[in-house]
Amino acid sequence: MQSDTYAPPPQPAKNENLFRLADALGAFSNTVGGLVGVVGKTSKEQRAREDAAFQMHIAGQTLAETRKDIAEGRMSVTDDVIANAARQKVYGNKWAQSLAQDTDTELQTSFDWDKGNPEQFLAKTFQENIEKSGLTDPNALASAGAAWDQYKTSVLAKQDKYRIDRTNKSTVDTAFTVITDKANEWISNGVEPREFAQKLSAMRGELGVKGSLGAGEETLDQEYLNAAARIVQTNPEYAVAMLDAEYNGRSGKTSLSSQRVYRDRVLQIKAEAEKAVGVRNDKNQQLSFDTQADSLLAEDKLDRAVDATWTDHNGEQKTINAETLKKETFNRYLLRSPEIATANKEDPQQTMQRELRKAQLAGLEHPALKAVVTGIASAASVDMAQNPDAMDRVMDKVKTARWLYNTSKNTYMSYVTEADRDFMESFIIAKDNLTGKDGRQMSDQAALEFAVRTSQPVQVDGLNFTRDQNDKIDQSVKTLASSDGWLFGIFGTETTPWNSAAAQQRVASIAKRLVRGGVDQNMAITQATESVKRNSITYNGTLLELGKAALPDNYRAALDGIIGDFATTNPGVLKDHDISTGDITILPIGDINRSGGRFMLIDKNTGASLMDDKNGEPYFVSLKTIRDRGRAMNDEKTAKAAHDISVRGAAKTHGLVPAKAEDGNGTVWINPKTREAFDVTVPEPGAKPVIKKLGKRIRKNAPVYDDNGFMPPLGGANR
Repeated sequence: MQSDTYAPPPQPAKNENLFRLADALGAFSNTVGGLVGVVGKTSKEQRAREDAAFQMHIAGQTLAETRKDIAEGRMSVTDDVIANAARQKVYGNKWAQSLAQDTDTELQTSFDWDKGNPEQFLAKTFQENIEKSGLTDPNALASAGAAWDQYKTSVLAKQDKYRIDRTNKSTVDTAFTVITDKANEWISNGVEPREFAQKLSAMRGELGVKGSLGAGEETLDQEYLNAAARIVQTNPEYAVAMLDAEYNGRSGKTSLSSQRVYRDRVLQIKAEAEKAVGVRNDKNQQLSFDTQADSLLAEDKLDRAVDATWTDHNGEQKTINAETLKKETFNRYLLRSPEIATANKEDPQQTMQRELRKAQLAGLEHPALKAVVTGIASAASVDMAQNPDAMDRVMDKVKTARWLYNTSKNTYMSYVTEADRDFMESFIIAKDNLTGKDGRQMSDQAALEFAVRTSQPVQVDGLNFTRDQNDKIDQSVKTLASSDGWLFGIFGTETTPWNSAAAQQRVASIAKRLVRGGVDQNMAITQATESVKRNSITYNGTLLELGKAALPDNYRAALDGIIGDFATTNPGVLKDHDISTGDITILPIGDINRSGGRFMLIDKNTGASLMDDKNGEPYFVSLKTIRDRGRAMNDEKTAKAAHDISVRGAAKTHGLVPAKAEDGNGTVWINPKTREAFDVTVPEPGAKPVIKKLGKRIRKNAPVYDDNGFMPPLGGANR
């Protein structure tokens, strides 16, 4: 029940601050592109909200931002005369403050206090900038002028301080420059760290307050620390020597590292020095591996490089893979190659031959050469005649591929893809065996167009090729393959090789493409057979196709030696199979027509695998084994050639000729006039030959060989 004396409780006063702030922010506009006006009559309360919003906006800007708004005409103005005048004064004042900030920096850095007039400078600065300021309202201009006068008065009152600051900065900069210049000079001259630090410390007398520069001790300490920090990454021992070097301070002998005030900076620099030494040691270790690898390459033994392992400055074990090491070494060689070519006066072909030989001996691909002979077919097109540049690029590839084939067939087979080899074969057949419409040798352009047409896979009943033509070629090749002598021409054996089907299919495939290109069937088969011969790597009746792996050029001799060793150590195998070494060949492991680098010894007559006498397991030969054997044979051949030419050269110089020894064993060297006998030897590879008298003469009727110029035959006809 309500009493008539009841009164409601007092309500708390309503806080309008948040509402006023929201209204003020809502009324403020920040539109770009011109002056922003608030139109209409404003109440006292509304004006207060707008003024508050304006002040908040200005307070939230940097001087540079406010100055930019002024310059771009984006000032917040109002139609209220009183309020707008206040705002213009704020803008003028802020503009002057911003200009003063920039000018103050210039006064402390580039202004010449010795010769310049600061009052004239400030007046000129104001006049030049106010004209392009964007300020036009008298209130703003007056406010800017008043603020600038205050700044000018302040500068003139502190001009002595400006001069002192400039002098101090100049002193500091000079001290640092002198210290670092001398440090770099003495390091470059090879001065030892201890002597280096002593010489730098001795400079303090000249740089200090009693010297010509007049720098204080604390200033010098800081600049010596700065100089040490500057060189610590490149010369850590010298930086540490600077920190530990003693010098005469105000309180006697001291050093930077012994003063507590510099402890943190000293520890930081020494930590950087330790890290720099560790990084340098890591680089030196890697450089050592690189140097060893470079030596191996120079000796043509880079293929013998192994993984390199070491522990870095962080205690982590690092390993450089042997293949990576070889590739990086060969790339460095390629970077040096132009200098070698210049020194040797090589032409481009000689340079490529030298580089290719290095790559082959290292078991690596030549990246630039591989790139040139890759993508031949895809780069060619039937409309190349309309693009001479494109045709030139394709011909460069074709010529390089043909040069590579003539230089090293095994490398050619390894570098050039099957599609590109098909293209090359079509080009070679057209260029070497076909004629153009005029009856003369095909031009490069015509041969390229022929290759484009005939190097694509054949579709039966497709363009220019029928099923009947397809069947006739298959039958003809099959018949030809069974005839005497045909397989011998490709495989070097009269027996049917175990993987002969691959060669037959290849011949048929090439012949079909040639027929599609308009070549007579019989001629197409003949040319296809020759093509397979050119592009086949065989050993004793086995067709070898290695993909990316290249056999050494002397692989046949290497395999002969390996198989000879096998026969010597496993005589029971030859007896069990009733065969000789000439009956042993190799068969690629896995895909019978393509090897991943491993081969099995087999009886070429029966295809049976040959077992090791000791363990009864099939006997395998790896690509690496063949390469190593080939390398050893090449080394032996090279050493023998060097030995023989040294002996013959020395003998020739002394007028000696070879003669058969009186006991019938070997050869001696004699003076043909006196018949006196000599022995010519080379003590060690590369050494100077030694000529020694044997103390006897060869009888007059003993056989003497023809001199034959510089290279007398050691087993030639009698004179």
